Amino acid sequence: MKKCLSLSVTLILMILAVSAGAQSAADDLLSQLDGQVFEFSSGVGAWSTEMSFGENGAFTGNFHDSEMGETGEGYPNGSVYVCAFSGQLSNLKPVDEYTWTAEIRVDVEDCEPETIEDGIRYVSAAPYGLEDTSAVTIFLPGMPVDRLPEAFMFWSHLNEIAPDATEIPYFAIWNEKAEAGFITYPEIEPEVGPLSGGWTPAADPTVTDDLKALFDKGLNGLLGVNYAPVCYLGSQVVAGANHAFLCQATVVYPNAQPYFVIVYLYEDLQGNVSILNIADFDVGSLCTYGAE
Repeated sequence: MKKCLSLSVTLILMILAVSAGAQSAADDLLSQLDGQVFEFSSGVGAWSTEMSFGENGAFTGNFHDSEMGETGEGYPNGSVYVCAFSGQLSNLKPVDEYTWTAEIRVDVEDCEPETIEDGIRYVSAAPYGLEDTSAVTIFLPGMPVDRLPEAFMFWSHLNEIAPDATEIPYFAIWNEKAEAGFITYPEIEPEVGPLSGGWTPAADPTVTDDLKALFDKGLNGLLGVNYAPVCYLGSQVVAGANHAFLCQATVVYPNAQPYFVIVYLYEDLQGNVSILNIADFDVGSLCTYGAE
């Protein structure tokens, strides 16, 4: 009897230890997600759904889809479908070293079904990629590409970020039900071609008329988010040149809060300009004065 009791106690303690370890790992993952911004998008800015994570798996987000061809009386400048939401990840469970499952709750904010401002019609919509969703899969950086769902690869944007990657360099959230892939942007130095060298900081950060023309050329046709260059950060000599601009970004929907990003542009030897990367710029992570 005593032996059975002893075995039972040992088994219970083992179960509790495993459970505590899993919870500790889940808490660690949530702490890594804190501050991460996930995006599900076309890659060219016409539409996107973003989730910005805070503490303990809580997040806020927005969806926007710009349809400049949808015009009518009172809105000659087109239509934008918009949505603001918040939510929570919970009950995180590991599947393997690179994969977790989680429950997700999404709460859509109430707003006017349709409004017109500055000649643009704003239409309330559902958060594309998160509609009627109760569960998601989280992929960690280092997840081998050959183990990812084929449908996820369409939204991975690896061809633009790291064409030769054998593993993902970012966190990702996969909504299998909607076949929607949300990714964070990796903190990697953009490079183009084998001749890439180091970045040279700008001697003068002023966005001159020539730099503004280059910036506008690179972002021509990009809809859904307005990017205003604040200063020129520097350049990188490649087969052509890379350029980095600190910008204030504002999603095109009513009462949107501006945020900062670094826009990287590539200018080839023929003078063509394209977007290399748009990276989040977290001012709070740099301003540590007064932090405990």
